[in-house]
Amino acid sequence: MKFSFKDEQLLFAEATREMLRKDCSPEAINEFVESDSAAMPELWNSFASMGVLGITASETLGGLEMLDQDFVLIMEELGRAACPEPVMEHAVLSIPLLEECNNKSQYTSILESAINGEHRLSVALESQYVVGADSADYLLLFRDSLLHLVAKESIVLQRQASVDSSRRLFSVKWDTNSGTVIEGDSDKVRSLIEITKLRAEVSTAAQCIGVAQQLLDMTVQYVQERKQFGKPVGVNQAIKHHLADTGKAIEFARPMVYRAAWSLNKGDTEAELAAHMAKLLASKAVDLACKTSLQCHGAIAYTLEYDLQIWLKRGLTLSSSWGDIYRQRERIADCLGL
Repeated sequence: MKFSFKDEQLLFAEATREMLRKDCSPEAINEFVESDSAAMPELWNSFASMGVLGITASETLGGLEMLDQDFVLIMEELGRAACPEPVMEHAVLSIPLLEECNNKSQYTSILESAINGEHRLSVALESQYVVGADSADYLLLFRDSLLHLVAKESIVLQRQASVDSSRRLFSVKWDTNSGTVIEGDSDKVRSLIEITKLRAEVSTAAQCIGVAQQLLDMTVQYVQERKQFGKPVGVNQAIKHHLADTGKAIEFARPMVYRAAWSLNKGDTEAELAAHMAKLLASKAVDLACKTSLQCHGAIAYTLEYDLQIWLKRGLTLSSSWGDIYRQRERIADCLGL
């Protein structure tokens, strides 16, 4: 099978990269972290105007109705830019969940406002923590085999410490009641949760690839410019080997991520296995990229003043999100009956 992206998929990803380069620069990210703001409104509005917030929503609601293999490149660009906004939680996880509920018609206005960026959504499935909960207007929460839609006014948030302070993490407290239930069929809820978790793994894996590639690119540039004894440090064989190993890990993981996205769309019998494999390889790649970039940059990489720290912290965070390397190995073994 020859797998290649269509021109429109590549162009959308390229346009997203250009927008992120302008609106999500390292300076903007550092300013966001220092201000302790809940969101980056200008960046969010840019996502809305491009249609990124509605990539999974049906066309009848004004969305783009993209499949996983269509937007996997967008997720990769989010990682490359270390985007602080919870686009995946909003567009890739929350909107499809809300659209799949039996009472979808009751939430049309919320969906439409989520697509145009007026309202924000986030989600917690079996985790007690929610990304970007302080900026969300509604949270989709799972409890007692039921799916709930809870307004921010009914939730108590508590900020949680995170390796990556640009990725705002919260625990949530809320009371269950019949008015918050949006899907009461426990079997359907379980099915929705499982496919959403796989989608989250693949989308997070794509972001890991983007982070790893950015770390590698920054490190290659650094070792070409940094000189010792009158020569660039990159001429050393040991440096070349580290960079080559990192590049190889990224290129080995990337097609597995694309394969997993394709499998989710095609209903492939091995879609679950492919998702776990994609997250495993992507986590390994970004872990190696973090290690290599630290080693090749030296002490400056540990400073907050140097931009590399943005991607180092994002890489470490994404690597463990939705199942770290060890958890993915267990899941793969379960799929194989080992």
